[in-house]
Amino acid sequence: MADQEHPFRTSSEMAPTGVSDEDEARAARAANRFDIRRIIGGLFVLYAVILIVTGIVGDHTVKNKAAGVNINLYTGIGMLIFGVLMIVWALTRPVVPEPPETRGEGSGRIRRAPAT
Repeated sequence: MADQEHPFRTSSEMAPTGVSDEDEARAARAANRFDIRRIIGGLFVLYAVILIVTGIVGDHTVKNKAAGVNINLYTGIGMLIFGVLMIVWALTRPVVPEPPETRGEGSGRIRRAPAT
């Protein structure tokens, strides 16, 4: 019943969650560990290494099948660059949890549908 008396509480008026700073840091590390940018970057790097090795040590007729271009080597180099960029992006801009004072508030604006 207390929630029905004050349904629109701000985050400063809400009860504390009981989560310590250490638990929040552990949750942030777990979120960063499974960041989609790391997973995509790792897969691209893995496939790029396979293509680069195939492009270097593969059969000469297969390597030059695409109009004399070693497509496995060049595609592998492009995928390697993309995968490394994804991993660097994930490491330099990690996921951080929202600060407690802004959690759950939204923008504060009422959004209306455009007039037709």
